[in-house]
Amino acid sequence: MYLEPLSLIASKALDGLFARQAATANNIANASSDGFVPSRVSFEEALRDAAAVHPGDDARQWMGRVASVNWSVAPAQSDALDGVKLDQEIATASETSVRYALLTGMLDRTLQMQSFAVKGA
Repeated sequence: MYLEPLSLIASKALDGLFARQAATANNIANASSDGFVPSRVSFEEALRDAAAVHPGDDARQWMGRVASVNWSVAPAQSDALDGVKLDQEIATASETSVRYALLTGMLDRTLQMQSFAVKGA
């Protein structure tokens, strides 16, 4: 079924977005802490690379590659000396929230279509 790979990619993206939201919340909570270095979560490039179809791939190889993608947390390089920039953190939180809502909405509609296909009218 074509929806399963899409659901796998969306699920991995939701994991990464959840981790980003947690890191952003931690950055905001520690904004006034002396010496605190904000952190950043990255996963999009790894997920994009894993989701690319390579010649000779079969579905099992592709899905295994996508399933093995993990998000990573690293100190924010450019912000290390300046501490937490609240405007940047709030913008990141807002963008992450919108992306999370879009993905959960897409997955909800996907599940509704699958349910409709199984149950019929």
